[in-house]
Amino acid sequence: MPDVDLLSDGKFDPTQAMDLALLVDLEARWENLRVTASPSMEGQPGLQMLAAKQKAYDAFRSKLAAYNKRYRTTHLPELLLNTPARLGLWCRAMRDLYTQVAHVPQAPFPANLMEKAYRWADRVAEKRGKCRISRSNPSSTLQAAILDLEALIQWCADLATVAPAA
Repeated sequence: MPDVDLLSDGKFDPTQAMDLALLVDLEARWENLRVTASPSMEGQPGLQMLAAKQKAYDAFRSKLAAYNKRYRTTHLPELLLNTPARLGLWCRAMRDLYTQVAHVPQAPFPANLMEKAYRWADRVAEKRGKCRISRSNPSSTLQAAILDLEALIQWCADLATVAPAA
């Protein structure tokens, strides 16, 4: 799991932490669009969805290339968060990262990252035959996102201790 290894020490200078926070949210945006069921490709809505996916991918790849060129430690996109343990580790790394930038006034709310986290949690719950994690009231504060990530970490830990449904 590349991201977890990269973020294991969880200590970045403020500029790198902000750049990485922006990068992982762009990554999540592209991933969320990739898995969104797109309308038929025959009509304009399908073309608009395809253009949005391409734009999101281009933004992510551009930011990824710039980040990897600028910093000694590179970012490798996370491929699978399909188990409670993997999802929990990723959520912990994201919580730690966003905790580092929480005091920065221009730090944006990671809406795409939260959508990705809940999407993976839903998949894990379905795979295990368990109830989905409840969402808190929608908020746009970074502190609320950090608390939601903590709740996801605990949900994953609880789920990891229970055997999967047959």
